[in-house]
Amino acid sequence: MKKKNTYFLIFVLVALLVGGTIVYYYSKKSEKAPFSQEQLRKAIEGKDLTACDKISVKEDAVICRNTIALTLAKEKLDASFCEKLDNKEEQANCQKAVLYDKAEREGVEVCRQAKTEEEKRDCEKEYYFTMATQKNDATQCDNLNNEEDINECQEDFSQLQEAK
Repeated sequence: MKKKNTYFLIFVLVALLVGGTIVYYYSKKSEKAPFSQEQLRKAIEGKDLTACDKISVKEDAVICRNTIALTLAKEKLDASFCEKLDNKEEQANCQKAVLYDKAEREGVEVCRQAKTEEEKRDCEKEYYFTMATQKNDATQCDNLNNEEDINECQEDFSQLQEAK
């Protein structure tokens, strides 16, 4: 399939990255103090970004901030939390995912909040593909603005249906 569900891929990749990193640091028996890991666990459970700054092991503090920022961005549909991520690429992926989630919940009009025309177009394509999938109705793709996007959406929808 040419185009995959971008929203799904972004969150899966970010979740795997964050989850894998957390598992790695919790399972690693090293010189890291148990105190730091206990602080990390409590901060993440409490979704307390300020507690992350008190963690003495730098890697644990970064994991803490990233995990909480992603969680809060998704829960609150607030892209400002994405800015707390330590990597520009992760920030951009988080912001797109928040935009796509928000559009799915509130409507395609949310896509107009995108920073660039390309992001707006991608958001609309994602929205109508998701609607086609959820409603099992390829005619949702017809709401896109140009023939190329409509054809791509319908083709992706057909390939998804064939894969079922």
